[in-house]
Amino acid sequence: MTFFFKVLPYLAFLYAGVFSILEVFFPSLRGPEFGRWEVDEGSGSSVTILGWKKMLRPPRVLAQGYMPDGAACAVAIVVGVIFVCIAAFGIRHVTGVPEILPDLFNRF
Repeated sequence: MTFFFKVLPYLAFLYAGVFSILEVFFPSLRGPEFGRWEVDEGSGSSVTILGWKKMLRPPRVLAQGYMPDGAACAVAIVVGVIFVCIAAFGIRHVTGVPEILPDLFNRF
């Protein structure tokens, strides 16, 4: 059971990365807020996790808008690739498989 809890965060990164990449290639997976961006005052009053926003007190929004589709897709691919790489190296660290990848997390 402890093995599962060690691998679980990396599986979450893998899920988020693959979903982010698939959103680019399958537009039907995109939500209505796909290209939306927002800058608030940065007081740390809201936390966004996987699209769910927990509000402690409403932040003061300084600017907001929608990115063009090309920019939103580029951001989604870059974030997806970064998350998949974190997941691959993390799973390699916990399980030792695949042996082709170096164990980068062992250095910390």
